[in-house]
Amino acid sequence: MRIDNFEATGLERVETWLARNAEMELDEQTLGGILKTINLSFVLEGIDRVQSTLLCELNDSYVQQSQRYVAMSKEAYLLPDFGPDARTAEELTQRAFDLYARMSQLKEGECKGRPKPEHYRYGIPIEDARYILPLSTKTNLCVAMSGDKLLDLFRLLKDERYAALFEAVAEAISSHLPSRLGQCLAKVKAAKPKIAAIADFHADYFSRITHEENLLLLEHFKDLDHRVAIGALTSTAKQTPSQTLQIWAETAAEKEQSLVKRVLGYGHDSIAEQARSTFGMMCSMVTYHQQLRHRLSRNQREELEAVLLDETRAIKLPETIKDSLFCDEFQTLAAAVKAFRVKVAEKHGVEKALAFLLNCDQIKLILSLNARADTSMLADRTCMNAQWEIRDLAIKKLRILRSLSPVLYEKALPSCVLGVCREGKLSCGKQMQVREQFSS
Repeated sequence: MRIDNFEATGLERVETWLARNAEMELDEQTLGGILKTINLSFVLEGIDRVQSTLLCELNDSYVQQSQRYVAMSKEAYLLPDFGPDARTAEELTQRAFDLYARMSQLKEGECKGRPKPEHYRYGIPIEDARYILPLSTKTNLCVAMSGDKLLDLFRLLKDERYAALFEAVAEAISSHLPSRLGQCLAKVKAAKPKIAAIADFHADYFSRITHEENLLLLEHFKDLDHRVAIGALTSTAKQTPSQTLQIWAETAAEKEQSLVKRVLGYGHDSIAEQARSTFGMMCSMVTYHQQLRHRLSRNQREELEAVLLDETRAIKLPETIKDSLFCDEFQTLAAAVKAFRVKVAEKHGVEKALAFLLNCDQIKLILSLNARADTSMLADRTCMNAQWEIRDLAIKKLRILRSLSPVLYEKALPSCVLGVCREGKLSCGKQMQVREQFSS
């Protein structure tokens, strides 16, 4: 891997200050305060999707290469040294890439632009074929961050669960930083969360999330409209919210809903942040990564090790593959990969086995969002152009949230339902169908 197109603002000023204050002992909080207004941008080229997933969990600004551009060669993936098991690792990986290529073959003839399902020989688009690919698949990641996020990055790079995985990344990033700053970041303490304690706390919720019940409302404020109305009253009324509510008495619920609708109608969407809910979700690694890209929710996922070692957990099988001649081969290969990675974890450690997580593997997570963030995310992901799995989950979530407050989530809809489709030339052309779907 390598880092290219590195650019930063303010690093010279930081280095000058550090030289002038060389005798000062800097704690991490002080260093973060110094770096907060620094800007960095760079591209990580040739990393794998295990690395990109962990990096995206840091919630900076990321753009990742689409898996539409997977290469069909040995340079398309990164495998650790498995010693005597290297041949089996290579064979399983090649089988996955071969199956991906066969499933997503295009029909003969010219296809301009992005292929549609009807352009594929077996009706399986690459967006579905990729479910068989392992996370050892290479990708490129464009990153933009403020300087203080370097501390989070270096904590990840030093995390004992992933340190060996990130050795080359750590070295490449350090080579682009001024020496004194690099020395300070080298002292940043590794992330050492008490994994067992966190898992124990969330165990009850995780146990309720299943392949069949893949989206659950776990917690929410008792009355979402009430919480948002309190926010609106705090901002717009002379009296305290409690005084106003006392005056409203038994008409409070009706007046709260009217107030929320009116203030949101002015475009003051920030008050919707006062309403929060927590959901449990189970999804493929494909959709988990899409969830991360929004950077809006507070997520708690299972440990990757739990997914890795669970041979009985159901995979996410796209309908186009389920109904195809490749279904049995897909499931057989997925089972073989699962069995192999358990052996790899026992012999070589979990860190190396992560390369054999598959896109079709399902992971459980708990998400906490406010209504403003949910509205933004659902408007994107209920669109017909959204990937099918995350769209299905988004529609389920929208129905649940609208049962809690029709007013707050009134605009959590595809753009064509509220007005003009914003997809431009990529519009699905099914605006009437979409409007009918969300009119009920």
